[in-house]
Amino acid sequence: MKTFWLTFQGKSAGCVEAPTEEEARVIGEADRGTPALSCEGLPYPANPRINKHVDPKWGACPSFCYSPGKCKGKYSCPQRYSCVD
Repeated sequence: MKTFWLTFQGKSAGCVEAPTEEEARVIGEADRGTPALSCEGLPYPANPRINKHVDPKWGACPSFCYSPGKCKGKYSCPQRYSCVD
């Protein structure tokens, strides 16, 4: 499952977990009631979350990304240290 950061006109941005960008846009639009202005990859889920994928074996991935505004567009963490340190 991939993670995306979506922004909207007049609505709050949020994180969507989906297999593709197209599916992430559909999920975001259904939740926010308006098409996404942008949809960029994230290395890990972030808050606020529009949806949460729950793997049958492993459960839900925690929201590890604390800076989605800085990390959007990247598929691996751009920092060399933990965001919480």
